[in-house]
Amino acid sequence: MKVRELMGQTAKLYYLNNINIIMGRNGSGKSRFLRDIEDRVNQDKNHFYVRYVSPERAGSFKRNGSVFTNMNDDPEWLRSTRAVNQADNFKAASAMLFREAETIYLRRLANTPEIRNDPKRNFHTDRLSKVNQLLTNISLEIGQADFEFRSLTNGQIISPDKISSGESEAVALAAEILYFFDTIDPAKFNVLLLDEPDVHLHPDLQARLGKLIIAMLDEFKDYEDSIAVCLSTHSSPLVCSLAASPYVSIGTKSFSVDTVKLKLASTELRKIAPFFGHPLSLSLSDDAALILEGEDDERVWQQAARTSQGQINVFPVLAGSVDQQGELETFCINLLRTLYDNPIAFSLRDGDGIVNQPLEHRFPLERYRLQCYAIENALLTDSCLAVMDTTWEGLVTAATKWAKDNPSHSDITLIEELFRSVDRLRHKKIKKIRQLICAIVGCKKPWEVVVGQAIGALTEKDLENSNMLIDFLGSDMVSNIILRDATNK
Repeated sequence: MKVRELMGQTAKLYYLNNINIIMGRNGSGKSRFLRDIEDRVNQDKNHFYVRYVSPERAGSFKRNGSVFTNMNDDPEWLRSTRAVNQADNFKAASAMLFREAETIYLRRLANTPEIRNDPKRNFHTDRLSKVNQLLTNISLEIGQADFEFRSLTNGQIISPDKISSGESEAVALAAEILYFFDTIDPAKFNVLLLDEPDVHLHPDLQARLGKLIIAMLDEFKDYEDSIAVCLSTHSSPLVCSLAASPYVSIGTKSFSVDTVKLKLASTELRKIAPFFGHPLSLSLSDDAALILEGEDDERVWQQAARTSQGQINVFPVLAGSVDQQGELETFCINLLRTLYDNPIAFSLRDGDGIVNQPLEHRFPLERYRLQCYAIENALLTDSCLAVMDTTWEGLVTAATKWAKDNPSHSDITLIEELFRSVDRLRHKKIKKIRQLICAIVGCKKPWEVVVGQAIGALTEKDLENSNMLIDFLGSDMVSNIILRDATNK
């Protein structure tokens, strides 16, 4: 079911896309506009499934007995409580919805062979990891009786009411977004209304939230004709993060005007979006852009930055291809020279089998090439194997046994080549088996988390003594990007 417009009692939203950004000044009526649409659309439950997320989200992300009772006793209770800007116990309801989303996901996993038989797909990788990509100091984990927050510094459990307001907001919003997508009805038109989701979020978190929305649309692209996410915002990081996607249209809500006509995000906006998705980075926190070749690299470096506890001060900028990476490099050079007195940025390319051919720097952009085929090849270094609580010998033993037990597996040839390799397939493409390697040694972490944690744990002592991970990454890159602040002191 495809819908091109949404109508409220007075509100009119035309030319719908999958992601619809509504911008406007404070007081222009954006919240009233969305609530008007929600109220009208919700009346037609035969054709529409709609959820509204209010701008003020109070409480803590933990289960609440009274909230649970109210949600079960009255299907309209949650909707009515969120029809106002100040929603008490908002996050408690979000926690309940996330628990329900887990059940729904696991049920879908059991009933969908293509997901169930994919070793890279589970609740942790498909849902929890998406939440944790929003967080910097804590992680959301599955506990004995409920979800729990743990410190990334010492592993200690943190009470939900003790985490930062920004991280609490991010988790609640992520839970709401994931619940919406896991409960969409393909037979209806599904509408998610996010009213100022950027409230209380740092610019970096705002940008990451945009990427989460895009990732969920990618996962549910088979239903793209029946999904519309509509959000109101003032946030340039959120807008720019979303604008990098082809799903996005933008419209303006003016004072006393209840009609918004959406237009596709322009090519020019898409071009500059990666750089302005984190506009305060260079000026406030000395972060530097790190242009990367793909989403896998981005997730690795996000994890590395979190693990490093402030040592790695870069923000990943995603290029969709090698050609686009070159274009972004040129654009970044010109932009930084214009905006900053002492600019610096970085670009990191895959090795792609190229050995001992360093890239030339283009001031203020420093360019590096991995000294292995791609970032996943670092998974086979001693440092990453240690993160998985094993060694190269342990991996060889486990892989040999796995090969005997799975002689007809589609990747058996590459696995056998791996444990016979003298250089750990350093310059060979291993993309097909990267998560399989984690599974073979009994590691439940996604491979990106493993590599990111190993990179984030590197220190000056490692650089002085060298190790296999530094060899695979390149010592100059490690010194000038990963340990930039430490080596410049």
